[in-house]
Amino acid sequence: MRLAFDTAAPSEIRPRDIIDYCAFRRRFGKSENESELHLAERFHAAKILFERGNEHVYNEVPLRTEGGPEGSQTKITADICGVTSDDLTLAFCETSPPTDELIKKLGVVEKATNARAILLYPFSASLTGLPWANTEYRKLDVARVPWLDEQIDATFRQVMEMVEVFANQTRVRMLTPLMERGFRKRDYRRVINPKLLYENLANFLERGIIDEAEDESYRLTQFGSDLLGEYLAFLERVRRVMERETDESRGGES
Repeated sequence: MRLAFDTAAPSEIRPRDIIDYCAFRRRFGKSENESELHLAERFHAAKILFERGNEHVYNEVPLRTEGGPEGSQTKITADICGVTSDDLTLAFCETSPPTDELIKKLGVVEKATNARAILLYPFSASLTGLPWANTEYRKLDVARVPWLDEQIDATFRQVMEMVEVFANQTRVRMLTPLMERGFRKRDYRRVINPKLLYENLANFLERGIIDEAEDESYRLTQFGSDLLGEYLAFLERVRRVMERETDESRGGES
């Protein structure tokens, strides 16, 4: 038995749609009955499927079974569906304990030769004693939305500590040039107070944001490069949201 799309025109999610949450919401958050949490889970599910190398990712996909006994066709809907070659990865985004409908869907996926499933849960939904805790479901990954898990307090502290590192004009001025080339101490001394220079270099080295090359130049580590890029992109996204809100407020006043 296999699973196939039950529509000729599924709604495809493009990489640009997951650049930020607002972009995803503008295109796919049209249902008044959907909670913001469920929409956020769909956004995260789409990102997961792209990160796992799916060639195409679709939103709210109706599917049907093929190749089973006559009269046994079943239809289900996935919140998000990724396609690689002929293989399907179905993401089910849940905000409450499992329902009979969900268990039925997972059973269909388990029997399909070309499909597997990802189940997303927020921290508030208990996973204790769920049926997939045993070996019945071999093609299922259960994932919590990462920013809603039971470790949210520890994660929040770690993130805020790193934000404090970057939320400083001098530090950003020191790190941004490293995105292009290495800098030596003498390069920095021309523009940075020596006392601040040594304090910040020590901080960056300790946190693994930079390292020192054999030529005594400082360079971003892969971790530092990724982190700085994400931080700058985050600032830009927040700036756009604030500008849009300001523009809409001014439009409402006129």
